[in-house]
Amino acid sequence: MAKKYTVMIFDPEKYGKSKTIFISKRPFWVVGFIILFLLASTGISSYIAYDFYKENRRQQAAIGNDSNNAVFNTQFATYIQQLDELNNKMNKLDELEYKVRELVSYQDGSRVVQQVAVGGKEVDILREYFAFSDRREQEFFDSLNETLDVMRIEINKREVSLAKLVDFLEEQRLIMLSTPTIWPVRGWVSSKFGFRTSPFSGRRVFHEGLDIAARYGLPVRSTAKGIVVYAGEKAGYGNVVTIDHGYGYMTRYGHNSTLTVKVGDKVEKGDTIAKVGSTGRSTGPHVHYEVLVNGIPVNPQKFIIDENETGL
Repeated sequence: MAKKYTVMIFDPEKYGKSKTIFISKRPFWVVGFIILFLLASTGISSYIAYDFYKENRRQQAAIGNDSNNAVFNTQFATYIQQLDELNNKMNKLDELEYKVRELVSYQDGSRVVQQVAVGGKEVDILREYFAFSDRREQEFFDSLNETLDVMRIEINKREVSLAKLVDFLEEQRLIMLSTPTIWPVRGWVSSKFGFRTSPFSGRRVFHEGLDIAARYGLPVRSTAKGIVVYAGEKAGYGNVVTIDHGYGYMTRYGHNSTLTVKVGDKVEKGDTIAKVGSTGRSTGPHVHYEVLVNGIPVNPQKFIIDENETGL
């Protein structure tokens, strides 16, 4: 049986009289449960509100991070584009370097060419990118900007330098091709450049070229690259070919039996232009070979590189 509590109430105006009310314990439990329920509801609501607040902040932070990542990705894409442009310039420099190697190999007569010396600061963009997490964003981009600027300056310097070198070597190559550096025929020198006793008059005269004795019909070669400006018969020379090589150089080949070129033909160094003969004023089959610089006859042997090529 449930316990009951007795509450006595006295009326001060009516002394001696009292009222007795009997109250059951159950209402106290009900009130307590209601209070406890209210407290629990408040706590749960507070927790839910706090959790919602944290989730909202997290989403805002995520949005901010996405924004920062978008900015970073945009900046990074810009640097990748700049590196691609620098890489294209490097490829052009490689092409220039290859031309330099070819020209140098031509100059020294060797096909074995070592790499042109290069150097300078390098940047590994992927390594720098993965190291970003260890540095602040601004420091990363400042460093990358500095590296790109240095690379751009060095590439421009190298490009200008190599371009000038290519122009110079190309000019030298053309001069070399236009310089009469080989023998026009295989044979032996029967009369040198300079004063001699004429085999026709017996007087002392100046011989303006080389006489190279050779077997009749052997090919006569152009000693340099050029254009045929004369091909025909000429007094004293017989059948003669004259070639303009540019840069003030001209060569003349006389006493040929036949000519294999005509005026206007372009010839390369070593091309056959005639056959050995004895036309004109001649005592036997040979080639009268002259070199003129700005119209003045000079000693052809001063230009010939391989003295042993004639088989002397």
